[in-house]
Amino acid sequence: MTVRIFQLLCLALTLAACDKSKKTAHEPADEPNKPRVTKSYRSAPDLLLKPQDQIIAAFKEAEEIREPEEKNRALAAAIWDAMDLEPEMARQAMQKLTAGSEEKNRLIQHFAMRLTEQNVDEAVQWATALETEEEKSLAFGKIALVLSQDEPERAAHLLSDSGVAGREFDVAVVQVVQRWAAQAPADAAAWVVLFDAGEARRAGLKETLAVWARSAPQATFSWIAGIPDAQIREEAATGMIQTILDQPESVQQDLLKLAPPEMQAEFEKLKAESAAK
Repeated sequence: MTVRIFQLLCLALTLAACDKSKKTAHEPADEPNKPRVTKSYRSAPDLLLKPQDQIIAAFKEAEEIREPEEKNRALAAAIWDAMDLEPEMARQAMQKLTAGSEEKNRLIQHFAMRLTEQNVDEAVQWATALETEEEKSLAFGKIALVLSQDEPERAAHLLSDSGVAGREFDVAVVQVVQRWAAQAPADAAAWVVLFDAGEARRAGLKETLAVWARSAPQATFSWIAGIPDAQIREEAATGMIQTILDQPESVQQDLLKLAPPEMQAEFEKLKAESAAK
């Protein structure tokens, strides 16, 4: 009897062990490196502001910064973000940037180009209302550059009518005459000689003559010789000589054959001085 009970007990323990083994085999093993999944009760879209609200928040945050340079940078960053969605807000905020700062100058140039592509008259009106002569020079330079792609003559007269001056104006003059001279070199040259003496006239003459000489060198020399003002004629001759110096040796000789004796002599002098340095 005792033996029978013992056998039944062993059988029960064996069956229980097998049942546990089967359950364990079907259960996934623990993954200690797997992160726990937690349920979030906040939807991600609800945490994001609309683009316009983000722009307003960025401007507000920038306004609260006390340190001037940091505030200027933060405000400029907000303006760049607002340029497409809220252009009028960006334009108004631009007035709050520090005058003469790199951030403001870059934005003025970029905005001038974008506005010119949309409406030239509106761009000119905006540029005219800028605070300083430097800002006006930056804006009109970029307006003229964009306009000169299709209407270089109009761009040139726009620069003249703007009344601005400065380095950006000089750079714009060179860029505009490059394009105008490719279409009508004599007209471009006639415009440049109307400038007052200075870097803009010298650089404009040199660039115009460089473009003109590639297509009609004989006409270029004839035009220089016919300039009535002695000072402007000398500036033009000097610009032409520098243009020749920039050419390969074979091209130099072809151009010098067409040049008057005094220009040939000046060329040899400048070439010797350049070689001696």
